[in-house]
Amino acid sequence: MATTQYGVERRAAQRFDFHRSVAIRRTSEEGLAFTQDLSARGMFLYTDMVLHAGEDLEVVLDMPAEITLSDDTRVRCQVRVLRVTPAAASHKSGVALLVRNYEFLQEASIAAPRHTPDQALDAEAAVLASEHPVWTGSLR
Repeated sequence: MATTQYGVERRAAQRFDFHRSVAIRRTSEEGLAFTQDLSARGMFLYTDMVLHAGEDLEVVLDMPAEITLSDDTRVRCQVRVLRVTPAAASHKSGVALLVRNYEFLQEASIAAPRHTPDQALDAEAAVLASEHPVWTGSLR
């Protein structure tokens, strides 16, 4: 009698096969990667950066319209590295990430921010003001 074994699917959210460039930030270090797939709870990507399980990172990407059901939307995600597959012939490591928190970003508005003459805005504050979060959420 032959028996067939079925793997148990442990993912809580549907995966979408999308290949997108993403920016990765770890404290002061920045790098690039590209996704293999995305879901509401995580992503799998390939990168040249040396990453380790348990690390917390920031990832910024343009979420495709097929997932957002509207236009492509820029999203900043706080993620945790779940596992790293060592680099093979491509010299890029495969990295599974858990999305812990995220925010949708809107483009910088055309109008300049209002402030009184005695309020000085430094360059960093001006950049932060141009990336106004529309919505934030947590997946815990």
